[in-house]
Amino acid sequence: MNRFLKCAVLSSVLPLSLLSYEIDFSKTFTKKLIPDILNSDIKLVVELDSEKKVSSKLEKFNNYIKDMNYVEKNLGTFNIRPRYKYKSNTPHIDGYIGEIKYGIESNDPKKISKFINGLIDLKNHRDTSIIVSNLSWKVKDTSANIAIDLLRYESITWIEKYAKNLSTDLKKKCEVKNINIHSLQNSYYRGSEVMYSAKSSDTSISVPQQTAKNIKMSVNYKLECK
Repeated sequence: MNRFLKCAVLSSVLPLSLLSYEIDFSKTFTKKLIPDILNSDIKLVVELDSEKKVSSKLEKFNNYIKDMNYVEKNLGTFNIRPRYKYKSNTPHIDGYIGEIKYGIESNDPKKISKFINGLIDLKNHRDTSIIVSNLSWKVKDTSANIAIDLLRYESITWIEKYAKNLSTDLKKKCEVKNINIHSLQNSYYRGSEVMYSAKSSDTSISVPQQTAKNIKMSVNYKLECK
């Protein structure tokens, strides 16, 4: 039997008449991609007794982040809120907490490390914490879209060859009636994850390994043979 016939997983064969029938089955196509963008979430937390002091220190970090143009940046939040302490069940302001959140990314892990180490160099008191989370590799959107298009093309040419060979094996005319494509894009976006809290002078940044990820496309086919 032809190899195209052997590799298909038949889920149902529906008779249409004594001389014709429909065949429904599915197949998954896979392509490996190397993630090419390292991204991370950066959060800075400042705790001081004065709102003005918190604002001044946050602005120092924010100016540094804005000036570092060798990485891509997306501002998440910038806020300052009171910190309360309860005395006799009554809340009293005991200081202020300020936060800055940014998303950063680059195709060069050395630039990410340089950026983070620069932030740590600015942190000279225990009143400031720097948290690096979701440090992971992802596939660039343009690369992913090209891979999806290639898989789509592969799934169409494959079923055309399969129908031709099936017709020869069964000595019938088998035609493609329907192709339903489901791309599983989320299979390649997640990489390993590291959380780093810079509350000391330790500047060691652990970069996750850059390993190949699979992008998968599940396709349902319907053929009619008569």
